[in-house]
Parts: sequence; C-alpha cells; structure tokens
Amino acid sequence: MWRKLDNLKEVTRWQVWKLQLQDARLYFVSIFVGLLTGLVAVPYHYLLKCSFDLRHSFFDSHPHWYWHIPLFFLLWGVLIFVAWLVKKMPLITGGGIPQTRGVINGRISYQHPFRHLVAKFTGGVLSLTAGLSLGREGPSVQIGSYVGCLVSKWTHLLAGERKQLLAAGAGAGLAAAFAAPLASSLLVIESIERFDAPKTAITTLLAGVVAGGVASLIFPMTSYSLINAIPPTTDFYSQVKLFLLLAVLVSLFGKFYSEVTQVIRRIYPRIKQPVYMKMLYLLIVAYTISLYDVDLTGGGEQFLLQQASHGSTQIGWVVAMMFIHFIFTSLSVSSGLPGGNFIPTLVTGGLFGQIVGLFLVQYGLIAPQSISYIMLISMSAFLVAVIRTPLTAIVLITEITGHFEVFYPSVVVGGLTYYFTELLQIKPFNVVLYDDMIHSPAFRAETRYTLVVEIMAGSYLDGKTVSELLLPERCFIVGVHRDRKDLPPTGIKLVPGDQVQIEMDAQDIEKLYEPLVSMANIY
Repeated sequence: MWRKLDNLKEVTRWQVWKLQLQDARLYFVSIFVGLLTGLVAVPYHYLLKCSFDLRHSFFDSHPHWYWHIPLFFLLWGVLIFVAWLVKKMPLITGGGIPQTRGVINGRISYQHPFRHLVAKFTGGVLSLTAGLSLGREGPSVQIGSYVGCLVSKWTHLLAGERKQLLAAGAGAGLAAAFAAPLASSLLVIESIERFDAPKTAITTLLAGVVAGGVASLIFPMTSYSLINAIPPTTDFYSQVKLFLLLAVLVSLFGKFYSEVTQVIRRIYPRIKQPVYMKMLYLLIVAYTISLYDVDLTGGGEQFLLQQASHGSTQIGWVVAMMFIHFIFTSLSVSSGLPGGNFIPTLVTGGLFGQIVGLFLVQYGLIAPQSISYIMLISMSAFLVAVIRTPLTAIVLITEITGHFEVFYPSVVVGGLTYYFTELLQIKPFNVVLYDDMIHSPAFRAETRYTLVVEIMAGSYLDGKTVSELLLPERCFIVGVHRDRKDLPPTGIKLVPGDQVQIEMDAQDIEKLYEPLVSMANIY
C-alpha cells in the first residue's frame, strides 16, 4: 500500500514538473511572439509616420493647383485598391480588435494568417496615407494576433496555448503602437480576452514588454511626454467639484458621440453607390480637410499634440475643429477600411477637454497653463465612456505621458464616468462592432462551436470525471487531449494539463466563455 502511495506521489511530482516545463516553454515562446510583433508593428508605425510627414510637407509647400490632380487620383486609386483587399479578405476590415476577440473565443479561425497579415499591414498603411481619420492601434493589435497564430503553428503548441499566444500577440501589438506594455496587457483582459486567466496575463505582459522595448528603440520618446500637466491650484473640495463636473460632461458627450457614430455606421452601407464612388466622396472630405489643416487627418494625433502644447484660445474654432474631426472619423470608421478608432477617440476626448478647460479659464476657475492637464484627464475619461476600458485608459495615459500627477484624477474621473455611462446605457464601441460581426449572415450560418480550455491544478475541473460534470444545456465535452494524444471523454478523469474540447451552440459561446474558462482556472 505504501509503495502504491509512493508511486502515486512520484507520478504526481512528474506531472507537475512536466506542466511547469510546458508553462516555461509557453512563456519563452510568448517572448518570441513579442519580439516578432515588435519587428512587424514598429515598422508599421514608422511607415505611417513617414507617409504623414510626406503629406504634411506636400500640403505645407502650397504647390501649384495642377500638382493636386495626379495626387488626388493616385490616392483615389489607393482607396479603391484597399476596398478591394477588404472585399477579398473581410477579416482585415476596421481596427481588428473584434476579430481578434472572435478568434480567441473560437468564433473565427485564421485560415491564412500570413496572407492576412500582409493585407492588414498594407491596407492600414495605405488607408492612413490617403489621410483617413483612423488609428494605428487596432491594426497593430490584429497584426500581433496574426504573429501569435503563425508562431503557434510553427511551434506546434496545443489548442489552449494557441489562444494564449494570440492574446499575447494582440497585447504586444498595442505595446508596439504606444510603447505601453502594461496598458496593452490590460486591454487584452478588458476588451479582447475579457477574462483574467493567469497564463494569459503573464504571456501578454511578457510579449508586451518585449514589443514595447522594440518600439522604444525606434521611438525613444513619445510626443505625449512633451505635454505639460500642471494641476490647478485649488483646494480639495474645488477639485472634487471640478472632477465631478468633468465626469458628467464627458459622459453626456460620450453618449452623443456614440449615438451619432452608430447612426453614421448604419447609414453608410445603405448609400446606393458603387464602392469606387464611396471612396471618391471619402477622399474629397479627407483632401478638403488636408488643404485646410493636414494635422487633422490621419487620426488627428498631431493636431491634438499641437493644441495641448500651444493651443488656440478661441472656443468656437476649437469646437468647430472637434466636430469636423468627429464626423470625419465616423465616416472613416464606417467605410470599413483597415484602421482603428482608439487614437481618433483619444483626440476627440482631448479636444473636448480643451473646450471645457477654456470655459473654466474664462470663469477664473483654473489658470491657462492647466488646460493641458484637463485635456489629459478628459482623454482617459472619454476612452472610458466610448470604449469602456477604464483600467486601460487610465494606465495608457499615464504610461505614454509619464505624468503620474494625472493618474489619481484619472482614476476618480474615470470611475465616475464609468458609473454615469452605465446609467446612460452607452454600449462599448468594440462590443457593438463585435455584435454586428457575429450577427452577420456568415456567422449565422454556423450552428455549433468548439471551445478548448486547459485544466489547471487546483481548478474546479481538476480531478473530476467527465461523466459527473453538469454542464449547461446542449453543452458537451467532445474530446480530451493529453500527452499529445486525443482521448475519448467517456469515463475519463481530468488532470492538470488536459486540453478539453467543449462543444456548444453558436449563440451561447459569448455567455458561456467566461464560466467555462473559470472552471478550468484558479485565481
């Protein structure tokens, strides 16, 4: 009897040691994913910067009118080509965060990840080269998920580990876009994975740190760090009232912003015009704005930085510029061309903060040098209102600016904004995009999906026999992968390291994802 117990302990120790080796391999591979993602996403960022500088130089030089004609037709052809790419490969549309979430949930599978990576890279660069108001962060996230998918295939990882590498690559993409590894990990948890599995958090942070390091080598200093953040010299109660007022105003404007954006997104597909004509109208808007102020194009990031450093004091003009950027962003996003909405949302939030700050200066509540301080807090709060990722928003602004003096005010205003947006029933923008995606005809045709979870030691499923588990209705364990072998689930006892395949109805995967994954994890 004692010998059997000793043998059982020896087997258990060997199993635990083997699982630790597998985890170490996963963490090492995630570092490799971060490196590769950085080597792809950072050149993506660099090319966007170069294309913006070229457009800026062209429009600032005020060339003769006839030089605009070939450039206009060239950019029109570029947009038509990108629209063709999106039609051929629908998964590269938009920012890519909903698609990445769909892959992790099991809704989507990347059949040709390398081909799609090249198309997303090319389409994103060309869309912003044409001047559309889109961001680099969404494509960077999806590019990272493509890299994670490719590496998981090269290394022959298990299905459960592939999901973690996809999440790690996605986080590394955001880290490369902003050189903000901590915020990238939080984005994966809040908006993509939407679940805090320990392995996912570790792999994402490792990949994000490496990708962020690569970004820091090419872009050693972010422009956001040049923004001054001088807190207003007011007493505690005055600051509380200021933060409460800012949260209310940002929440109300966030509701307006979300509603208008969704209306434009619904109207755009109903326009009965060929794609090439839609691209023409979009380019006319982009080109007209470029003739007036090229900094407002390409997401508007440079315009925001300009206003934060030495902005206009004319409230009417700033309001006009904010609404022009807002409508232009809604049109650009509605087109479905590759590009994110994260940076344009930051810009709109920052300009709204500038308007609030100018009013506060007029009434003598703050000094003019504190306007940029209000802008930074408004940027994070507006992300909370529209994207509904409070931790990501607060940490991102702190990381990219290096101003810890805005951290605690951002926590207060962001927390209040989150509460007010819940009262106003503002649906997160990426959730709206995801719901629209999964309710499209292509997804409605699928009736069953398979979710793969990995059993962790000490979890609820650890040690359970498959036959004794009470799973939700029409939810079945169809296979168990152990030691590189596929085992039939009947009568098998689950042990740490098992990759369990759970089949369910397609409409239930979003509702059951978190409960089923939590049963296989520990906290």
